[in-house]
Amino acid sequence: MAEPPIDRLALLYRISQTFNSSLDLDHVLNHIIDEVITATHAERGFLMLHEADGQMRFRVARGLDQRTIDSPKFKVSRSVIERVAQEGHPLLTSNAQDDKYLSAQDSVVGLGLRAILCVPLKLKGTTVGIIYVDNRLQSGIFAQDDLELLVAIANQAAVAIENARLFCDLHENLESLRLLQEISADLTSTLDLDQVLVACLERILDLFEASSTSILIVEGDELVFRLALGEKADQVKPFRVPIDQGVAGWVAQNAQGLYSNDVRSDPRFYTGVDSETGFITQSLMAAPLIVNERVIGVIEVINRPGGFSEADLDLLLTIGSSAAIAIDNARLYQVAVEKGRLERELQLAFQVQSSLIPLQKPELPGWELAARWQPARQVSGDYYDFIPINLHHTPSSESFGYSQGLGLVIADVSDKGMAAALFMALSRSIVRASVAHTLSPAEGIVQANRLICADAANGMFITLFYAQLDPATGKLTYVNAGHNPPILYRAGQDELVELGRTGMVLGIFDSSPFEERTLQLGNDDFVLMYTDGVPDATNPQGQDFGMARLRDLVWDNRRAPAEHIAAALEDALKTFVAASAPFDDITFVIIKRV
Repeated sequence: MAEPPIDRLALLYRISQTFNSSLDLDHVLNHIIDEVITATHAERGFLMLHEADGQMRFRVARGLDQRTIDSPKFKVSRSVIERVAQEGHPLLTSNAQDDKYLSAQDSVVGLGLRAILCVPLKLKGTTVGIIYVDNRLQSGIFAQDDLELLVAIANQAAVAIENARLFCDLHENLESLRLLQEISADLTSTLDLDQVLVACLERILDLFEASSTSILIVEGDELVFRLALGEKADQVKPFRVPIDQGVAGWVAQNAQGLYSNDVRSDPRFYTGVDSETGFITQSLMAAPLIVNERVIGVIEVINRPGGFSEADLDLLLTIGSSAAIAIDNARLYQVAVEKGRLERELQLAFQVQSSLIPLQKPELPGWELAARWQPARQVSGDYYDFIPINLHHTPSSESFGYSQGLGLVIADVSDKGMAAALFMALSRSIVRASVAHTLSPAEGIVQANRLICADAANGMFITLFYAQLDPATGKLTYVNAGHNPPILYRAGQDELVELGRTGMVLGIFDSSPFEERTLQLGNDDFVLMYTDGVPDATNPQGQDFGMARLRDLVWDNRRAPAEHIAAALEDALKTFVAASAPFDDITFVIIKRV
């Protein structure tokens, strides 16, 4: 019998109060189904909701004694549910077995259903779920009043469910924001790359309660497991995966995240890691690490109980955005630290190398000397040297007397940078030791070449011009081992002459022969020795300084003191190069008889 209107209003008011007494969705759903069973005197009842993935799922089911029924055991007519959910209209049948539409459904007949009430849960004109009750024992238990009551309850239930869902979403969003704030704090608390990676993966592992998680870094055309936590983590780290294979490879190449709760059926899944480690990947979620529109890596999360969802992927993508910046910052910091260390080492190397270049020019009566040494980088492969030598087997002296000679060296190592600097220091020591105890420049260079060949590596070699000067007589004996021909100015003839090569470069063949040649320097004669950085100096237009400009400058300054010639050449090179970065080391030496 229908309840009096006043009692129904009181019932609906009480139900409304009950529904809104909690914002916990599970509590709200339980309250709803309990009230529905009580109000309709149904044998069974359940509630289904549309979920985020668009599927309709059981959320709660009850019997007459308010005992919870497990969803898999709750056998119902799917046709009834689908009809109400699709059409959005309530359904009432007092005797399902006699209903022409329902009796045609095998499930209705098979389940012995008699009375059925099913109403949609509607919110703003959209069906968000259904409430269903039935009775298999008695026909006619439900009447039109029961249908109207259930519709009224459903309207209030839909609002309560929406409020609970909104609160749940808000709570989850707040939790996500709190978590993201904590992760951001972890990631920005240090610039140590390993600590950044560990902090990131530990948070992800706890957040998703997954079996394992890992970070893969892009290195060329491969993804390298940089760090892994969880099951089989120690066995995963050494792996390298081609960037065009696997789910991680797809994520890296497409700069998109994805998840799969049955990843083994995904053709993109790379089975190599599982095969090698014995790990079994069932569900997988991956997000790209993107910095400045460039993918630097991938985060993977594996085997979450219950699988992954779109919301999980959104959260991982957000974490990945912060993690990518933190990882890139840590990497840049490491690069900066390493660069700083190298800079300090290069500065120290420059100081050491500079100490090998003569700080002062020898004082030779009747002679002028000038020199310049300008590395293109922090260190140089060029060098020049002044070596006191004994021309007549008399005891060595710190001062250059007439019994003493002067060895002049200018050399250029084939490479640049630190390797060239080290090879330059080695060659300088070898040349000094080799020429110190021989009167023949050729014999000294033959010995030096043999020793340099024994230590030369990676195809490095050195061009060298070595000359022995007798200051008293002006006699100059030289060997040109593949070096740029020095320019000789003869004042008496007022002409420029090039001193050509007399042998191969040093460091190639240990048995190379070297010819020595002798010339006589008269008053106002001078020799300009230089490395290839002088004629090869380049201006902003890409033009070389060239031999023609060099010879013209020497000719124009041929009657000037040695230091004036050196300063003029230095200024000319600076003007020519202008703002261009130096391409090669620049070194030159001038010796002039006055």
